[in-house]
Amino acid sequence: MKKSFKYIGALTLVLAIAGGCNEKDFLKQNDPNRITEANFWKDETSVSGALAAAYSPLRSQLYSYWGAFDGIQDINAIGDDVFTLPGEEPGTWGIATFVEDENNGDVNDIFSKMYQCIHRSNLIMSRIDKVPMDAAKKDSYIAEAKFLRGVSYFILAANWGSVPIRTEPVENTTAYAAPCSPKEKVWEQAISDLMAAKDKLPVVRDPKEQGRATRGAAIAFLGKSYLYSENYPKAEAEFDLLTQSPFSYSLVNNYEDNFTDRNEFNSESIFELVFAPIGDQYGAWGSETANASMYNYLPQFIGPPAGGGWFKYVPSNYLVNEFVKEKRPAGSDTKYDKRMYASLMWKYSSLGEKDTTWYDGKSFDALWESARSKTIRLYPETKLDTTTNGRFLIKKYTGAWRNVANADNYWGATPSTANYRVMRYAEVLLMRAEAALQNGNAPKAIDNINQIRRRAGLTDKTAADLPGKDQIMAELDHQKLLEMFYEQNRVYDLRRWNKSSAQLAAILTARQKQGANAFQAKHYVFPIPAGELKTNPKATQNDLWK
Repeated sequence: MKKSFKYIGALTLVLAIAGGCNEKDFLKQNDPNRITEANFWKDETSVSGALAAAYSPLRSQLYSYWGAFDGIQDINAIGDDVFTLPGEEPGTWGIATFVEDENNGDVNDIFSKMYQCIHRSNLIMSRIDKVPMDAAKKDSYIAEAKFLRGVSYFILAANWGSVPIRTEPVENTTAYAAPCSPKEKVWEQAISDLMAAKDKLPVVRDPKEQGRATRGAAIAFLGKSYLYSENYPKAEAEFDLLTQSPFSYSLVNNYEDNFTDRNEFNSESIFELVFAPIGDQYGAWGSETANASMYNYLPQFIGPPAGGGWFKYVPSNYLVNEFVKEKRPAGSDTKYDKRMYASLMWKYSSLGEKDTTWYDGKSFDALWESARSKTIRLYPETKLDTTTNGRFLIKKYTGAWRNVANADNYWGATPSTANYRVMRYAEVLLMRAEAALQNGNAPKAIDNINQIRRRAGLTDKTAADLPGKDQIMAELDHQKLLEMFYEQNRVYDLRRWNKSSAQLAAILTARQKQGANAFQAKHYVFPIPAGELKTNPKATQNDLWK
């Protein structure tokens, strides 16, 4: 269980391999009490410690793609399902409103963290032959390092497109100089790493190793890489593997269990990042030390002030309208889609249901009033609609489900230790539906969509309801919006499904996306950070940003 999972929690060796892309300095230390090249790679424990360091940049609580302060906050801000509150972090606001440039610090954070993960993974693969260890164990560690490198290149390809490819440790300035490879080559690298990883990783992990990569995680990201590369036959084939033996993935009955600490590593979880009550709760943010905090910061950023949060987002008008457009059958225990009650908070009576409370008895009116001074910042540029369906706040990833006071306060009595689910079986089913539809198998696509609908308490769609590809795709879009809300997916779907920048700009405008009037073709990717251009003499800016 995660409470005893110290693999990532106790990063006692991480600083031996930390410090950026060019990390040669630690090899030159003469102090006998310090870790050096000569004394580090001795046994399996050293490889395990190095692998923990390789995971660290991906699961950093704050400054990474899955960090609350950079990646989760910024990637979600680009979608059409949230409104970002003005007056908070400039980096996030720049990304949310399409006015970022190569000097954006958040973009640099995510970019550099991915290359830290790549470097550390490369270091493991280049040194592991020095370590006396069973051959099968070596293969498994190499596969895990390739998984981490493959996921890193997946993130880079999806967000930057053309970037440097490094498959060896960077141990001098000459080696650091690498040209930006075409986007297609970056996808090939991600796919190659994930293919190599999947057959050598275990199907399940020992409870003490939960949170580490499995075969299912590699297959899911491999299928997602094929899908994003528009190789639909291979994508469908990979997703099919996850629906059959030796895997036993399934949707959990309670959708909300995917966003709390009540049912972690459940049947729906394919890959999740571990958080736990380990380390110094009041320590420096984002540190990599033996006593680094392993708590989850995300509720602090999302929750309303009355729940202890900083409150940086509200659900968009478009998301709310999509949630309320379909009611459940008469006699159901809720009026609307079950996911709405796990994802959002609102005054239930405004939509004809009995009111409830959160955060130890606080009414929605109390929550909204605590957030009011921030919501008024949206006007007049962002027209938050509080009249048509009422007022809404985000519940997903907050501590509201616990109904205790101050639940979102990271420094309070009950800081979050909920794991972050990176890949869920629900996403696999939706991606499988898309691949099957593109491959001409409409019945299979509808069946996968219906599995998602049933869990949400909605009735099945039939071929008569969805008679053509366009209708099926529209339903898939709708379900993915609601199912994957605030899970770092929306922007990629918008880009993939709307290849014309004029078309996407029109959609963003129609859905009242902040900054839609500034959207251009270059915003399909991030710019290569200025720091990379300055330190890597062979790197060039993405063509769209020149």
